[in-house]
Amino acid sequence: MRDAGDIRRHKRTECDTRGRAMWTDRTGRDKFALVRIFDLSASGVQMEMPEAVDARSVLNLASDDMKIQGQATVRFCKRQGTKFVVGAEFVGGNVWVPRKHVWQ
Repeated sequence: MRDAGDIRRHKRTECDTRGRAMWTDRTGRDKFALVRIFDLSASGVQMEMPEAVDARSVLNLASDDMKIQGQATVRFCKRQGTKFVVGAEFVGGNVWVPRKHVWQ
């Protein structure tokens, strides 16, 4: 049975891997960051980033370990210590398949 407080559509998979994120900030500058991915589902990712990213920003994400390469929209960004935790939802029909660790 599903936890009443959990409204997610897909099961989360915990991980601890590195990735890369690229986006354009609100001033139009291209940004790049190495990120730590710690949570994945078929529809999104949660990661730690060195700087804040505006909600609704489009990220280009890549992780060789988890076989991710595609775009995601930032749903939230919150400060945690000196880093930022960012949750993003995959866009363009992309999904991550946990069992195979492949992008489809």
